[in-house]
Amino acid sequence: MAKVQKKDSVTGPQGTQVFNADDVNRMIAGELLHSSSDDARMPALVGVSKSVNGQKFVLNQHKLEVGRRPNSDIVLKDSSVSSIHAHIIQNGSSWKVFNLLSSNGTYVNGKKVAESVIVPGDRVSFAGAEFLFMLIDEPVPQRKPFKHLMLMSVGLVLLLGFAGLIYLIL
Repeated sequence: MAKVQKKDSVTGPQGTQVFNADDVNRMIAGELLHSSSDDARMPALVGVSKSVNGQKFVLNQHKLEVGRRPNSDIVLKDSSVSSIHAHIIQNGSSWKVFNLLSSNGTYVNGKKVAESVIVPGDRVSFAGAEFLFMLIDEPVPQRKPFKHLMLMSVGLVLLLGFAGLIYLIL
């Protein structure tokens, strides 16, 4: 008796279920969505494709640049991502993604977009780097005060140096 297979399912030589990468990414995204708490409030992109798996970017600014450039707000080292690939912009309580004429496109739930509103649960891809847009319950990372303290110290030293120079001249 021959084994009947569903058209959508693929099995290996020993009857093992075989999944393609897109199926696995969808399963991971589903698990991530179910794992977030009900009081999660922080919007974030959580990597689900191979090149960004597990990376988490909290959207803690009203406008973020996505790209390969080191000074982008969200730096993606995936070679399919353009230097300045996209912008993610908050407008009130909603978020939008804008493609910036990237070579390989920006996608929301598998559909190529020039701009699109995104909501928790959407899969957002910058070329080959796919993320799940979701709410998390982690606090926004605070800037380290060391940098500001160092700048103030340098400013104070310069001010004292100029004051000493003026004192010597007078």
